[in-house]
Amino acid sequence: MAAMPGGGQEPGPRLRDLEALLDAAADYEIINLDARGNVASWNSGAQALLGYSAEEIAGKPVSLFYTEEDRAAGVAERELQAARETGRLESEGWRVRKDGQRFWASVITAPIRAADGQLTGYARVTRDISARRQADAMFRGLLESAPDAMVIVAPSGRIELVNRQTEELFGYSREDLTGQYVEILVPPRFRGRHPLHRDGFFAAARSRPMGVGLELYGLRKDGSEFPVEISLSPLESDQGRLAVAAIRDATERREQEMRLRRQRDEIMELSTPVIQVWDKVLALPIIGTLDSARAARLTEGLLEKIAEYQAEVVILDVSGVPTIDTQVAQHLLRTVQAATLMGAASIMSGVRPETAQAIVHLGIDLGRLRTRNTLRDALQLALVMLRERAGMASIAADMVTGGTA
Repeated sequence: MAAMPGGGQEPGPRLRDLEALLDAAADYEIINLDARGNVASWNSGAQALLGYSAEEIAGKPVSLFYTEEDRAAGVAERELQAARETGRLESEGWRVRKDGQRFWASVITAPIRAADGQLTGYARVTRDISARRQADAMFRGLLESAPDAMVIVAPSGRIELVNRQTEELFGYSREDLTGQYVEILVPPRFRGRHPLHRDGFFAAARSRPMGVGLELYGLRKDGSEFPVEISLSPLESDQGRLAVAAIRDATERREQEMRLRRQRDEIMELSTPVIQVWDKVLALPIIGTLDSARAARLTEGLLEKIAEYQAEVVILDVSGVPTIDTQVAQHLLRTVQAATLMGAASIMSGVRPETAQAIVHLGIDLGRLRTRNTLRDALQLALVMLRERAGMASIAADMVTGGTA
């Protein structure tokens, strides 16, 4: 470091060693100030950063490098006082070069004392962090403009940063959330396992949706819960690896899915109406693909109608089913078995030649289920079955009464 002409006390051996070491650091401004805050020595990094030569700056007050506003407010004097009282001060703010250009600086100020504790001056290290500040500002701008709530979390689980959408979505201010554990946004019933999931993410950090296949919920400040979708991404920073959670309110999507599900169920019910064609005879025309969920609803609806109408014969018309595979056949057989347990016999109609061939090819055993080609044939068979049942009921009654009127 260059000593200033007439610029105060000569630094001690240890300080000179430190100055020599840091003098090679051209990215850093290294200044020694005297006890009054005037420049006593000056390294090459300071000259490159601020534009003054050692001769120009000798004995000048450190406030020369501050903006006019900060000089008027006495910022330099307050920083030196804080360094004296605390032993070390870290600060950031605007500084001014010789040509008047401003830059954003990170400054560390430490007092220098003699063996008897007497203040002899200050050591000051300054670095231009304008680029980092610009990058930080750009990052924060992107964070604020994101359509989702963005929550940045440290490995400890504490919230480092949130955006405006987070405040609006959860009802907290960012001051309320910063430094809190992220579990503050999680409903109590999920908090016990959440730290394990968080630790698992940091152990193998990668961009991914959170809770695939699960219904996730967030907790607002007022205690209300709402469904959410969460995407997680790792973020490398000066503080180490952080987790970025993008949180979206899924209430509207869930409600839309429920509406679509209800509409689909209603359409399915309309496509498989249970019709009373005669007294004790029901017909169930099946149209479209028969899956497990639809078959369960079909069976449930049919059993309710059998009980309501005291039906004895049920006609399952499959002329509207595009294909009969093993799964469809099993669904039909289960429906027939359920109807039998309710005391109703079943007839399957609408069996086309290709359907019959498929059933034979698949080796599907339809058991004692009666089949007919057309619904008309099935209705005729239903009348015959009703007469047979009526006759058998009459014989059974005569046996009970001994054949007497």
